[in-house]
Amino acid sequence: MLSWMYWTIPVAIVFTLIFLMITGMTIWGHYRPPTRRKGFLGIVTDRSERLYIALILFALVMVFSFALGSLNPWLFAGIGAVVGAVVLKWG
Repeated sequence: MLSWMYWTIPVAIVFTLIFLMITGMTIWGHYRPPTRRKGFLGIVTDRSERLYIALILFALVMVFSFALGSLNPWLFAGIGAVVGAVVLKWG
């Protein structure tokens, strides 16, 4: 069923973490509904929209690291995580 994709441990970990984040946000939203606010992004968002923006920004940082070539991808993963956390908190 899942043979269409070459599954490695890092890929499985990323997909598992994304699944767990979405599940956690769903449960959190059930018990404490999100409120919309305007942060430094200049648009009105709730926490699920900021999570989506943070995931896209993390992916863009990782693509940028792959484009640069021989640099350490763990450094860029850390940078992407910090950018995502900032967007989630203050975005």
